[in-house]
Amino acid sequence: MQSSPPTDSPSWRLVVPSCDAYNDAWPFFFHFLFRFWPEVPTPVYLISNFTTFNDPRVQTIPVGEDRQWAANVRLGLEQVPCDRVFVLLDDFFLNKPVDHARLVQFCAQATTLDAKYFGVDNLAKPGTPVPGTCFSQVTPENNCVGLNATFWRKSHLSNVCEPGLNIWAAERRLKALALAEPAGNFYLGPGTPTVLTYVESIKGLFWKPPTIEFLKQHGRRPDFWRRPCPPQGDDLFSKFFRSLQKQRMRMTSRFHSLTGARFRPRVIEPLK
Repeated sequence: MQSSPPTDSPSWRLVVPSCDAYNDAWPFFFHFLFRFWPEVPTPVYLISNFTTFNDPRVQTIPVGEDRQWAANVRLGLEQVPCDRVFVLLDDFFLNKPVDHARLVQFCAQATTLDAKYFGVDNLAKPGTPVPGTCFSQVTPENNCVGLNATFWRKSHLSNVCEPGLNIWAAERRLKALALAEPAGNFYLGPGTPTVLTYVESIKGLFWKPPTIEFLKQHGRRPDFWRRPCPPQGDDLFSKFFRSLQKQRMRMTSRFHSLTGARFRPRVIEPLK
């Protein structure tokens, strides 16, 4: 590793794959993004359906009607003018300062290796480091690929995003492609410094309780009618209540779909 990681503005840009159904998370996502990663290369590209985010540092790419996660991403990538992209999911809220200099160094090394995929999460998986880097190549034994915090050759991400796939199916396709052809897929090896951390905020359509606590610590509160945080237990009452909430949310989403989302704001404002 270099003793002085480069801090020059990189040629890649951050892409945030999203959809209008998750635009209630955007104010929180971008609040913590710019707080904990002020050096992030801009503009940040946000893939949506029809809604835009009102921040000069963010360029929204509306792709129209929702066609499942993979098709939305593929359409959005066509409008990102970079061959390399860093991807962070919209429900991952940064919770500590990003080591920007080291992240730029890692992405530069991945570009030099002509990596088609590089996982930035520090998974502490064993592996043989590529000389001069902290990377290990993906192998059938260590198929360490996912969609969390990742750096890509844009053409490979587009290939992974086969139309018709939701995000979980796209991740399975990524794993299958990496298993069939491991070359060019890399992950951070054990003992590597962590460059970014985040809070996973949404699961099964609902806010996760640790996220509510995290937001509370920062003086923030989400719209619980739009996206509740129901009881998490396995008892009959908790399961029944979650089921009712999911039905309500899906009916609301269906209503907005049928009405062209005319009853939801088309512009999402940042947090004050």
